[in-house]
Amino acid sequence: MSNLRHSFMGFICFFLCANFAIAQELDVVASVDKNPIVQSEPFTLTVTVNDDVPQSAWNPEQALSEFRVLNTRSARRTSVVNGVSSRTTSFVVTLQAPSTPGIVRIPPITINNASSNAIELKILDAQAATDELEQRPAFIRTSVESNQVYVQQQFKLIARLYLSANLLSGNLVAPTLELAEVRQFGKDEESYEIINGKRYQVFQRTYLITPQRSGDFTIEGPMFDGQISRETSRSVFSSIAATQPVSTIAPATKITVLPRPENWQGHWLPSELVSVSVEQVNPQADIAVGQPITLQYRLTAIGVTPEQLPRVGISELEQASVYPEAPELNSTVRNGRVIAQRTETIAVIPRQSGELTIPAVNLTYFNTRLNRPESATTEALTFNIKPAEGLQQDIAHTQNPVTQQSTQPQNTQAQASPATQPVMQPEQQVNNHYFLLAIIFAGLWLITLALWAWWWFRSSIRNNAPSPAVPVENQEHKHSWAALEQAAKQNNAPATDKALRHWLSARYSVSVTDLNQVAEFYDHPPLSSQIEHLQRSRYAGKDISWQEGKALIRALKAAEKIRKQAGKAPKESVLPDLYPS
Repeated sequence: MSNLRHSFMGFICFFLCANFAIAQELDVVASVDKNPIVQSEPFTLTVTVNDDVPQSAWNPEQALSEFRVLNTRSARRTSVVNGVSSRTTSFVVTLQAPSTPGIVRIPPITINNASSNAIELKILDAQAATDELEQRPAFIRTSVESNQVYVQQQFKLIARLYLSANLLSGNLVAPTLELAEVRQFGKDEESYEIINGKRYQVFQRTYLITPQRSGDFTIEGPMFDGQISRETSRSVFSSIAATQPVSTIAPATKITVLPRPENWQGHWLPSELVSVSVEQVNPQADIAVGQPITLQYRLTAIGVTPEQLPRVGISELEQASVYPEAPELNSTVRNGRVIAQRTETIAVIPRQSGELTIPAVNLTYFNTRLNRPESATTEALTFNIKPAEGLQQDIAHTQNPVTQQSTQPQNTQAQASPATQPVMQPEQQVNNHYFLLAIIFAGLWLITLALWAWWWFRSSIRNNAPSPAVPVENQEHKHSWAALEQAAKQNNAPATDKALRHWLSARYSVSVTDLNQVAEFYDHPPLSSQIEHLQRSRYAGKDISWQEGKALIRALKAAEKIRKQAGKAPKESVLPDLYPS
């Protein structure tokens, strides 16, 4: 009975102490992990409340409008010491400092009518705060090949992440540039470096950036957020290490993107070096009419993507038929440079004998190293085309008997006397019959050969001609059409460009690399006009806003309707069949 009484009294004491802890005054404390802070650098703000409060009790994005909120998380903890219960709620917010150096103030944070202390932060200039950065456990340095490039010129940005302790986990976010394509180049490199007597683990990553519009821009540097390990002397075992969260961002980089020259005509290709070549596949000594000549054109450029390479080769000839195959696009890396290549195979079938000349192909590009236009040219090819082999032999075979038979009667008549000329010998009559029969058979044989050559030539054209593109109804086609309508409705020119090419590829199972192919595929003047305006707004030197999304969709629907009614097949040299890679 006594034990029961003591237990009941202990429960009452615990309940009263717990109520007392709950009833105590609410306290809010704010702190940052570093101060001063480099401009645009991430830092961590921790807000601690001595009570159990919901996450909705405080909205950091609304309370900290002068800062960019990168991440928010909360943690709750309850502990009982000597029968006294205590609860704690912590809000951990990752913020990005303003980009302007100076003094910035975090105002008092109010939660459930309780306010925290205010914090005054000193924002340092990134260019002048090198020593300050090197004292941090993590910082990033970046470098670019050039601060002045041309529109659609590819350049590298190298980011080097320095860590003063072992990396446990982390994420390096790519740099951002308005109206540009940014992608990682190659694999990460790891090394070690000593700065002011301090050893750093260095991770290097390279990015390829291709600006799509001219003007003055700012590259927002890559940002790192992760965990590093640090040994702590408070640990009983030396092998145990403490985990420390770190975050940092590289300083912004300003660049100038130059427009293409005003007098530039033709396809815009900015590159360090461009070469174009042509070779005959399986060269033959003798080529006859109707026998195909296979040519392979190869275009190679440094510092561009394969999608930027224009079409090469020949389109038509007076003495021959031209049948191009689907181009092959490849990209490789050599000596740290990106090399793009476009290979086109073309079949040329001569239609008549004689000399056939394949003209040289000349491609003008802009040399980004010398800042001037230059040309890449192939050599002209000349072939001696002979008549069809069967036709040539038959003509020679039928002509020789005629000549022999026609000369024999003339010699006989010349040796005969005038009195005997009217008299025809039996042997001469037989020869004349053979002569007439030879002429008849030769004519029939020539007619047969001509009909056979015509039939073979028409069959080769039908076999080599690409099959018409047939509409495909599937889920990919429906999804791509929905994406195209959404991008056009928002007047998003880059997204509309990409969605239009993707939709046509899914719709007709054809390979589409640029918008000019779409215009040639439909051959519809209103749609061609809309596509031209879309390209001009994307790649013009001046900032031209594109607001013709709905008009483009209307023109595309009209072109589809006309094509469906007419059952029109695509042009042979515009969109060849899509071959699997």
